[in-house]
Amino acid sequence: MKKNLFVVAAGLFISSQLNAQDSTAKSLGEVFVTANRIEQKQRTTGKVVTVIDQATIQRNAGRTVSEIINQQASVFINGANNTLGTNQDVYFRGAVSGNVLILIDGVPVGDASQVNNAFDLNHISTGMVERIEILKGAQSTMWGSDAVAGVINIITKKAGRKKAEVNGLLSYGSYNTLRANAGVGGKLNAFSYNVNYNFTDSKGFSSAQDTTGTKNFDNDGFKQHNFVANLRYDLSKNFSVKGFSNFGQYVNGIDAGAYNDDADNNVTQKNRNNGLSFLYNNKKLSLTLSQNFLTNTRVYLDDSASVGGFAKYSRGSYEGNSSITELSGNYRFIDQLSLVAGVQNLAQNTTQSYKSISVYGPYESALGDSAKANNFSFYASLLATELAGFNVEAGFRINSHSIYGTNATYTFNPSYNIDDKTRVFVNISSGYKIPSLYQLYSEYGNKELKPEATQNYEIGVQSFSADRKNSIRFVAFKRDIKNLIIFYTDMTTYASQYINRDEQHDYGFEVESSIGLGKIGNWTNNFTYIDGEGKNDNVKVKNLFRRPNFSFNSALTLEPIKGLTVMPSFRFISTRLKGAYDPGPTQMPAYYTIDLYTGYQATKNLRVFVDLRNVTDQEYYDVPGYNSRKFNVTGGVSFQF
Repeated sequence: MKKNLFVVAAGLFISSQLNAQDSTAKSLGEVFVTANRIEQKQRTTGKVVTVIDQATIQRNAGRTVSEIINQQASVFINGANNTLGTNQDVYFRGAVSGNVLILIDGVPVGDASQVNNAFDLNHISTGMVERIEILKGAQSTMWGSDAVAGVINIITKKAGRKKAEVNGLLSYGSYNTLRANAGVGGKLNAFSYNVNYNFTDSKGFSSAQDTTGTKNFDNDGFKQHNFVANLRYDLSKNFSVKGFSNFGQYVNGIDAGAYNDDADNNVTQKNRNNGLSFLYNNKKLSLTLSQNFLTNTRVYLDDSASVGGFAKYSRGSYEGNSSITELSGNYRFIDQLSLVAGVQNLAQNTTQSYKSISVYGPYESALGDSAKANNFSFYASLLATELAGFNVEAGFRINSHSIYGTNATYTFNPSYNIDDKTRVFVNISSGYKIPSLYQLYSEYGNKELKPEATQNYEIGVQSFSADRKNSIRFVAFKRDIKNLIIFYTDMTTYASQYINRDEQHDYGFEVESSIGLGKIGNWTNNFTYIDGEGKNDNVKVKNLFRRPNFSFNSALTLEPIKGLTVMPSFRFISTRLKGAYDPGPTQMPAYYTIDLYTGYQATKNLRVFVDLRNVTDQEYYDVPGYNSRKFNVTGGVSFQF
């Protein structure tokens, strides 16, 4: 049955291609900023960029940021469909978690206390987001460490044009989930502002799967507060100063493990991000000097023996701090030739402790505040655009790390606009990922570690119809990684340590499309194929754990009558290898889900919506032993004045 559904879905997708379509990048004239740190049109770059705009975000108002991103080509977020607060492992073009760089308003927000430096997307509430730009391929030359498979830039809401514009959302749904959002923004002469508060409270469901249905596993709830503020003051025509502040906290219940309940196990997580920027702009030169401070804390507490076994009490505390100082600029020699360059200093430290009491006695471990590192980078990229249809970017980055020394990356990205409707592009670039503080300083740490090194290749074509309502984008890619950092145990001495050893070789392709349906809407599709293998101690292994070879997303967005939006959508995920330490069969089964969103613009300022998820009540698992959401409903109202 599932195989037949996949064939039907693929057939529908291919049939839509024959009519010429559009990706989520709406046209070659659409402007974005993530590709090269400047405002740039799609037609002037060979980078692969997808933009999730505000209209799309509004149609997903009852969902999390992870759920929204999870609908895009080549993205698979493990945990996006589990209980709220579940770890969000972002698999980007098949790369492991931590190999995609998360930005908030262009600032990297990696968590220095994590083993892989990854940022927790649970900290971002949908109501604070203006748009999301997804940049694919190795992007370390412009964005630094962790941009191995791509970059996700989450751009927060900024000031409106009026003195005060108020917006908000209130929704309620399955699992007793309440979401509330309120924001106000505006412009008062030279001063502009936007302040936003988000609240989520959910009773949830059991994180762990009860295979018998008789063990009365408790629900794992989630409660979150999130505050964000954007402030700007124009000192003159050319000079401005901006301030940014974001504070988020959530508490969620967790279980003891796969198929294993725990009634008194929870985690409290806090995220602080504060920054100040000075901007200068004229016709030729733009400069930005910024300083950001990021702090992430996590406290895991299990204070009872409700699950039984040997553990009686455990508490883990983890804090990571990052200071990011950056000076970046763009100089326009002529309209067709620009230089983007900058320097960045990243200073990180972490403190970590763990205590437990069991039948074997107490146990403690700690990582003191001496676990720190400093990373300084210089980057430059020359952009030549619209030269008889040709565009090219060529750049490099020099990186100096306080522990391992120096490394460098480069990018070469030519593209050609065959006409105003079609472009072809090639991207040859390198990337890197620095060792985390845990990998350097923990009891398993190794200060001889080198950064992981990536070589990336892309080739593609994007084409639009004459009226820009239909388009298609095809991209093929290949990624080779050397000096992978692995956790190694000597089977003779049983001593364990992080070392550089393995290789990884991944490849695949993605197709994104949309077809206009007259005046009533459009039909978007994306299809991704990914495969790859590791080379461990000269032995080839299949290791794309938990990552599907095939994924397909399709959505119809229809407005049959004025003010009414109906959006049915379909998602297919192919079989996957289970994780190396996951229970159960080696191969996880394929699954599909069907959703239906309906929204109505009741008045100029008021919109009501109902979002039905997994309407066929499929039972599926992204992580063996942990529940995913069954059929669920969210209804709500949003307003703007």
